[in-house]
Amino acid sequence: MPMRRLAVAFAVTLFAASAAADVEIRQEHSFDARTGQTVVIEASFHRVEVEVVPGDTVHAIVEISSSSSSRAAERAVEELRPVFEDRGDRLVVRSTRKGGWSWRTGRIEGRIAITLPPGLDLSVDTSSGAITVDGDLGDAVATCDASSGSVTVAGAMRELRISTSSGSIRAEVERPLERFSASASSGSVRLVGGAEQASADTSSGSITLTGLRGNATMSASSGAVSARWDAIPPGATIKAGASSGGVTLELPPGTALSGTVRTGSGGVRSDFPGTFDRGNATFHGGDGAVDLRVSTSSGSVKLLAGS
Repeated sequence: MPMRRLAVAFAVTLFAASAAADVEIRQEHSFDARTGQTVVIEASFHRVEVEVVPGDTVHAIVEISSSSSSRAAERAVEELRPVFEDRGDRLVVRSTRKGGWSWRTGRIEGRIAITLPPGLDLSVDTSSGAITVDGDLGDAVATCDASSGSVTVAGAMRELRISTSSGSIRAEVERPLERFSASASSGSVRLVGGAEQASADTSSGSITLTGLRGNATMSASSGAVSARWDAIPPGATIKAGASSGGVTLELPPGTALSGTVRTGSGGVRSDFPGTFDRGNATFHGGDGAVDLRVSTSSGSVKLLAGS
């Protein structure tokens, strides 16, 4: 399908009345939403806010402002003028700038607000700015990539994938996800509401996952790892590691475990039967047991039976 640019709703303000005046752009646009589409948001530094609402329309508002009215600021803001594209399977909202920043551009701020109906996949990519997603996306996949900024999700979807180089990750879901994956280079990861499959890693920050129901892989270079399972099927796999921090895993009572716990400096506390020796533990749960692999360089390990 050839690329089409729609202009259902359009409003722009650009002014620079004096040396002290701001340069501003505000632009709105609406797309007709269709089953199977993905809403794609590409931003430079904007704060991105996504809300799920009933209907059959995707509506976008892009706001950009600069504290300076210099020529450099005007050029920078103009380069950020948003582009809206209907590519058939993808509805794209883009406001990006390739050039660098200097004192001449002043302080530039941006905001992208999106409303979309349930059932559409979502992809957000921002170089520097926080991302918030609110609402029930139904049987959809949400992907958020923030190079520098936190990501906060509240609602529901089938899968949730989040990555941030510098910022925390917070997700509170109304029902367990089929899959949750999160990576934070510098920041903590928190999931409330659970997932059938989960993976999380952070270079500097803690990991806290609750409501889990299956396989999980967790790794924290500097920070503690804490996870709680509401249920876990036989033969599931749990892998957890912490270079500097403890690991606490809470499992349903009576869970059969097989595998090992290794600590470089720390003890092991377990509510489940096993063989324990100087900060290490081995479990022999037999066929159908949960496969457990836990290691810490500096920190204790707790394996607790939940209530």
